[in-house]
Amino acid sequence: MVRKLWQVTLVILIGLFLTGINVAAFVPGDSTITVNSTADDYHDGKSKKCSAYPTEPCTLRRAINQAYSLSSSNRPVTIQFDIPTTDSGYDSGLGVWKIRLTGSTLYDLRELYGKTIIDGSTQPGGRSNGPKIIIDGQGNKNNGFILRQGNNVVRGLAMQDFKNSHITISSDDNTIENCWFGLSDDGTTLSSGSDTDPEGGSGVVLSAGSDRNTVRDNVFAGFFETAAAIRGDDNIFAGNRIGMRADGTVPIPHRFAKHPCLSGAWTGGSGITVADSNNQIGGATAADGNIFAGLFLDVGPTTTQCPAMDVSGDEHVIQNNIIGLDINDKVVGVCGRGLDLGSEPSDMQVLDNVIVEPSLSAILMNGVMLNGNTLRGNAIRRETAWPGKLGHNKFAEGAIVYGPVVPAALKNFVPAKITMMSGTSVSGTSGNGSPCPFCTIEIFLDDADGITEALRSLVTATANGSGGWQATLPAPLASGQGLRTMSTVPDNFTINGLHTGTTSNLSLLQGIVRQNFLPLVQQ
Repeated sequence: MVRKLWQVTLVILIGLFLTGINVAAFVPGDSTITVNSTADDYHDGKSKKCSAYPTEPCTLRRAINQAYSLSSSNRPVTIQFDIPTTDSGYDSGLGVWKIRLTGSTLYDLRELYGKTIIDGSTQPGGRSNGPKIIIDGQGNKNNGFILRQGNNVVRGLAMQDFKNSHITISSDDNTIENCWFGLSDDGTTLSSGSDTDPEGGSGVVLSAGSDRNTVRDNVFAGFFETAAAIRGDDNIFAGNRIGMRADGTVPIPHRFAKHPCLSGAWTGGSGITVADSNNQIGGATAADGNIFAGLFLDVGPTTTQCPAMDVSGDEHVIQNNIIGLDINDKVVGVCGRGLDLGSEPSDMQVLDNVIVEPSLSAILMNGVMLNGNTLRGNAIRRETAWPGKLGHNKFAEGAIVYGPVVPAALKNFVPAKITMMSGTSVSGTSGNGSPCPFCTIEIFLDDADGITEALRSLVTATANGSGGWQATLPAPLASGQGLRTMSTVPDNFTINGLHTGTTSNLSLLQGIVRQNFLPLVQQ
């Protein structure tokens, strides 16, 4: 009986070896396919598998074909890499292996068809400061990976030069992490080999109806369309860098202090778009926040530049993102707006973001259905005056701007008023003509340079039933400093017709310290 059991086991192992499945890594319900060559032949199409040609190289195309055909009982399936340094696609100087795809059709590769993991970090050897496996679409009329059936993972790859989307997600519960999109092999410039020639397509695109996906810790740069399009519900976009080189910096011409937004400058490309419902952009910790800097396309007037985030839909959380600073906190700026909330988003939480040197408004609101959006803890900095009316825009730019179609009740709501300040003690009332009982009052530091900013959130307070409030500042103001306020309503009737959590615009600058003797009493 024991001899028969060993004979059966031996037959199974031999069968697994002949089908190309890594025997050492095999457990029931889990398969591994090892890519051992950078070669690619579009004639292999969508059917030729590694397992059918065990004496030939196992290419990425063949591995994907094999993974596609596996039954659910043999998933998840991991496509790992073990390509020798003798392979023609190996670059010994960089320590990378480059796979050049040869197909030219729109949907060249097989889909990742559920519980399929492509993990470039499994490649032994190679560099430690970036993905070891590079997939080059070679500018053909093609998409990269299309993720179907859910629970797919793409990890540790550099993808470049696809005419359409590098990765399209058309299912739920997928993960994209630790990848580069749109960069050169060494990550110091764009995939074109130039600082100024972007790709025509997009990085990662989530199709409508794709839910609970995670796009984390990736680098995107040089996309004409959008670096990432976040559609569907309950998705996470966190810890990514958008518009920068792989090291998180942006090349600035020596005669400029920040990105000049002029022809010939670094073309960091477009930002991201966010739609549908309950998506998380950034997160509760600083590590979750995305960094946007150097976003620019050489397409003409400033008004045609894409915002860092173009947001529609409802119930998104946008938190701890940094716009306009590089990885080293160097001021770089972005050439469009910071947050464009002009497409009628509602019931959002916009929390603890930093927006520095946008060429247009830091935050724009311009939707007739704009409602219930809470702004809290956001810092806004700019060194020069905000632009006036530009091009087709019928409004001046600013720190937080309400466009012409914003509900009048919100546009005309006056935030809290400061009536007394002594040392670190500050108190006040509702804004003139805008009763705000039990509202949350946020107090920001600004200076008297004539530019509307919110340099730092200092403290929050809760008003009493009459709208009166008091708070303690973390330190007394210095000469030339003042305060601005924002008020957030506790119900759906304080601002007529608008939801609980709606936040007002920034107030005028109040409580400016001109000499060191206090208290200051506002009239």
